[in-house]
Amino acid sequence: MASAGIVLCGGLSSRMGRAKAWLPWRGRPMLAHVVDVLGGVVDEVVVVSSTRLEPPPVDAPVLRDRQPELGPLAGIREGLAHVKAELAYVTGTDAPFLDPAFVKTLLGQGGAAAPEMDGHVQTLAAVYPRSGLAAAESLLAAGRLRPLFLLEAVGYRKLGEGELPGTRSLRGFNTPAEYLAAVAEVDPAATATLELLGRARLAVGRRELEVPVGTLGEVLAHARPAAELCEGDRVARPYLVSLDGRQFVRDARIPIGAGEHVVVLDSSVGG
Repeated sequence: MASAGIVLCGGLSSRMGRAKAWLPWRGRPMLAHVVDVLGGVVDEVVVVSSTRLEPPPVDAPVLRDRQPELGPLAGIREGLAHVKAELAYVTGTDAPFLDPAFVKTLLGQGGAAAPEMDGHVQTLAAVYPRSGLAAAESLLAAGRLRPLFLLEAVGYRKLGEGELPGTRSLRGFNTPAEYLAAVAEVDPAATATLELLGRARLAVGRRELEVPVGTLGEVLAHARPAAELCEGDRVARPYLVSLDGRQFVRDARIPIGAGEHVVVLDSSVGG
């Protein structure tokens, strides 16, 4: 039976402080990692994002959720409306340890299926049938927004830990500490590049430093004591900080992953 993968990445990742889809993982953005793992298991993969996020480039169609404020069930609805396969494995973006055997086992049930761990059904690591699209629409219209309601409507099977290989697949991360702990497991020596321009470079006397990954504040601390780049949990007012030339950030609590390029420049440069 043909199968699909649906990756949901429309959330704002408020506890992380930055989009999980862009967090580096094994040399590429997290979203690209998850899409590639799924692509080796299923026949088609789609990504469901929202207008609030510009996701990194991936080898899959990117759909825009019409109603992101309704949560993951709306994203599942968008994915089911697009895929051609009868069964679709649904996952969030933060699935760093996703195991192909885990996905294959769930898809191998031949219908809707979900893991149940410690009494909780894992609705964002579950299989949904394309035939459940109408039920999803009805649930959304009725304001019943939990994905579990859709699984119940289509008659899903629960699988316990003993029935599934690779249950580490269920491990994600919602906070900087959880992400950095996962990075430390796979690459204890992970580093990022800190580039100093303008007054920061003059103060430190060097343009580039290779530093251990950590929060942005911890990364910037490697330029001290010559340059005071933070004021509490924020980048100090005289400076701007860019991540890979892609976005400016000021929250010193966000995580910096392996291989990222953190550029410090004078605030006057940004306007």
